[in-house]
Amino acid sequence: MFFLDYKSKLHRIFIHILFWFSYVSFFSALVAVNMDISFFKIFLRTFYTLPVDIFATYVTLYFLLPKFFIVKKYLWFAVLFVLLAFVTIFLNQVISIYVYVPIYFPEHVAEISFSNFDMYVTLASTYLIVVFAAGIKLAKLWLKEQKDKARLESEHIQSELALLKSQLNPHFIFNTLNNIDALIQIDPEKASQSIMQLSDIMRYVTYEATADFVPVEKEINYLKGFVELQKLRFADDFVKLDIAIEHPGKMIAPMLFIPLVENAIKHGEKKGNVPAVHVEVEIDQKIHFKVQNYVSIIPLNKDKYSGIGLKNLKRRLELLYSERHSLETSIVDQKFVAELWIH
Repeated sequence: MFFLDYKSKLHRIFIHILFWFSYVSFFSALVAVNMDISFFKIFLRTFYTLPVDIFATYVTLYFLLPKFFIVKKYLWFAVLFVLLAFVTIFLNQVISIYVYVPIYFPEHVAEISFSNFDMYVTLASTYLIVVFAAGIKLAKLWLKEQKDKARLESEHIQSELALLKSQLNPHFIFNTLNNIDALIQIDPEKASQSIMQLSDIMRYVTYEATADFVPVEKEINYLKGFVELQKLRFADDFVKLDIAIEHPGKMIAPMLFIPLVENAIKHGEKKGNVPAVHVEVEIDQKIHFKVQNYVSIIPLNKDKYSGIGLKNLKRRLELLYSERHSLETSIVDQKFVAELWIH
């Protein structure tokens, strides 16, 4: 009810009781100023209609608001809100005719009826508190939404940094440098090209990939450079890369493809069929990325860092593309297939 996070169910009940007690006290004090009746008597009389106020308030807060207003079903909300108003008028009249007036004004019992009431006063007595409580509820939901957005933004930054660190890991750099070192005597020109490719990758990861979104061409170039460096460890036909771009200039969050390719290279069967890893990228109205690798017959031992890249990828997709992505994995014909769609 208030702008508080409830610590327990009992704490929640206490806060709500305190709210209604404060409401009754304030209303009684306000009426007592203008009437020749003591605060205590008005305080006691207010409890006769309090159940109707509570009923109307909680139906609005926990049914009408979440089921209709918040999800933008405004017409249904308006219809049911008006219907609730008629129900509260009826309940208030029942209490007035059969309880309140007979107890405090028995001489006027014969004068009252269901049709004899001031609709505006009756509604105001209940709906002032309903609107007030609804305002608090909506404000609280808005504050929670802002807090969640701030938390998600913080998680996004932390997840992205963790992903970048995991992608440019020391093992990848050391293995690449060792392979280049072996090439220097055998093929100096290829070794030089490999150094430039590694330099481009490190430059991309360090400077450009820190942006929220980059042109898809840059991400593809990074992917190509990564694949080329993998060929230093394996045969030239170990990885096959097929790329079709119909909409150049499309923006994408950086480093979404590499975790899937790394996973395929690390856990796939490295002997036998070639290409061992097949990567397909299609860029049109949507982005489609698919990677396939033969499943290793011998189970591989997973280190403690195994799965970090994929875990970070899934989290980033949830944060950046929410309802606009799909990531599916399957095993078809002894191939592990991972497919990513981004709309």
